[in-house]
Amino acid sequence: MASKGERIDGLDALRGFAIFGILLINIQVFSGWGFVSADTRQALTWSEWDEPIATWLDILVRAKFYSLFSLLFGYSFMMLAQRVQQSPVRYHLRRMLGLLVIGTAHSLFLSPWDILMLYGVMGLFLGAFLNVRAPTLAACGVALLIVTAVALWFAPQLGLADLGSGTSLRLLQDNVPALSGGSYLEVVEANAYLSASVFLDRIEHLRPLRVMAMFLFGAAAARLNLAERNSGHVRLLIVVALVGLVVGTALAMAEDKLGEESLAHRVVSLLGGVGAPPLLAMGYGAVLLLWWRGRGRLTGAVRSALAPTGRMALTNYILQSAVCICVFYGMWGDRFASLSLAALMLYSTVFFMAQMIFSAVWLRLFTQGPLEWLWRWQMKRKRPRLLRTSTVT
Repeated sequence: MASKGERIDGLDALRGFAIFGILLINIQVFSGWGFVSADTRQALTWSEWDEPIATWLDILVRAKFYSLFSLLFGYSFMMLAQRVQQSPVRYHLRRMLGLLVIGTAHSLFLSPWDILMLYGVMGLFLGAFLNVRAPTLAACGVALLIVTAVALWFAPQLGLADLGSGTSLRLLQDNVPALSGGSYLEVVEANAYLSASVFLDRIEHLRPLRVMAMFLFGAAAARLNLAERNSGHVRLLIVVALVGLVVGTALAMAEDKLGEESLAHRVVSLLGGVGAPPLLAMGYGAVLLLWWRGRGRLTGAVRSALAPTGRMALTNYILQSAVCICVFYGMWGDRFASLSLAALMLYSTVFFMAQMIFSAVWLRLFTQGPLEWLWRWQMKRKRPRLLRTSTVT
């Protein structure tokens, strides 16, 4: 087990990988591409590549990287709780309240599609699982996914299937135009309404239960120290990798290729929607952890390149929102709905590479990211050292 305060490069690198996948999805709404008609999309440069790109993003990326991010959040919770000697539950609650404040500000001022508020709220319940063993944590995660699937299956019969969708859609339609041509104050007002739209959509699709399930899977992995190179459990990681990638991809592809409405349609849609994201997230994580246990040059280079970005995951996640609204919204860059999905993928790749360089340079000068520093200050109620010196404390 890593000693107190020691970073685990594999865990940080996984966060960096997750941040990249999240950017590939979020940029579709920041840029306006996700809101325009098919005719408008077809008129954009390189649009002939958009359909296959969109298909594979839906199969391999959408919801999967947020699930991976949630998994890593649960891992960090358990790892930190094991390291905190005094009042770990109280420390965790302060940490979640701080995250809730950061997420609320992020949702209002930058991105109504924020995930941090949901993490802050659901994370409050994690304290109850502090002393639970790995098998029980995993079983609870599976149980939550089963409850989610059953509830979604019976929702139409109970008249709950589209409970908030009408209001959510209306809020979306009424406020997206402010992003393309409004002032910043108008954007903030629109963000408030769009945050309500996102909240209704997440409640309707039981996102809180899915997030909690991933938290518990991550906490179970932390109990086994799976991110550490010398922790063993190679067979477990291989099984998770194979099952996650094979079954998760099959479910996601089946969901994407659904035909006309039928009972089989409903079953496949439910299994794909509830099962594919956690399976693929765990599959991605297991494959990369297995790879990063090696000592080859390429293995070390990739792990080392991604780790600084993941170590500053909070800063980089919010930085992505800030840069995107500056580039795409009408008040500044005015590039809203002007780039094809293919162009957006190229932009995302270049932007993420810049984040990798920025993170590596920043951490040579400072001990942690700026938002991580503020968050730790709030948690510990004592200002931590930010500027890196020859002796790191």
